[in-house]
Amino acid sequence: MYHELFWISGSPYAWRVQLALEYKGVPYASHRMELAKQEHSSPAFLELNPRGKVPVLKTGGAALYESVAIMAFLDRTYAAVPLFGQTPQEHGRIWQRVNEFENYTRDLLVKVVRPLLRGEATNDPQGMRAASVRAYDALGWIDEALSITPNLADDHITAADIVALPHIQMLCRVSARPEAIEMALGLEDLGARLPALGAWLSRIETIRGYEAAYPPHWRR
Repeated sequence: MYHELFWISGSPYAWRVQLALEYKGVPYASHRMELAKQEHSSPAFLELNPRGKVPVLKTGGAALYESVAIMAFLDRTYAAVPLFGQTPQEHGRIWQRVNEFENYTRDLLVKVVRPLLRGEATNDPQGMRAASVRAYDALGWIDEALSITPNLADDHITAADIVALPHIQMLCRVSARPEAIEMALGLEDLGARLPALGAWLSRIETIRGYEAAYPPHWRR
C-alpha cells in the first residue's frame, strides 16, 4: 500500500501522524509543504483537503485528513504495532485519554503557544500569565496519570501519548523564549514542576521514530 503524507514542519497535527507512521514502521512518501508560500492553500492541495489543513495522507486515489482519523486508519491497516489497544477495555481507555486531551487540555495550551509563536504575547502580559496558569492546571491530570502508569493510557505507547506529545513539546519550547521568561509565565521548566510529565517526555524522546518525526526546522 503506497502512502503520501503532506505536512508542514512544526504542525502538531502533522507531527502526530508522522510519529505514528514512524513508530509503526510504515513507509511513506514525504511531501513537506511551505507555510510561507501558502502551499496549503493551493488549488492542488485543496483538492486533497478543502479545509486547507495538514496533515493529509493520500493512499491511492483517496485522501484522508484530520490527524486522529488518520492515526485510526493506520491502526486498522497496520495492526501489528497497535496504538488504539487490542481489547475493548484498552480501546475505550485510550480513546478516553485522547478525548480528555482534545476536549480539556489542547486548547488551553494553544492559548499560550499561539501568541508566543506569532509575536503577539507581549501585547497582553497579564492575559498571557492568566492563560499560563490555566495551561499549567490543565496539565495536572496528565502528570497524575503518568504517576500511575508510564504512559498516558497504559504501560506502553498508545495513541494518547502521540496525540498529546506535540502540543506539550511546543508549550515547553515556546515557554523557554526570553519574552516568556520576562513575562514570568512560569512554564519554562515544566519537568521540575510536573515531574511525572517531565520523566515521560524524556522517555518518549527515545521511542522508535521520534527523531525521524521531529520538526526539521527546530533543529536549526
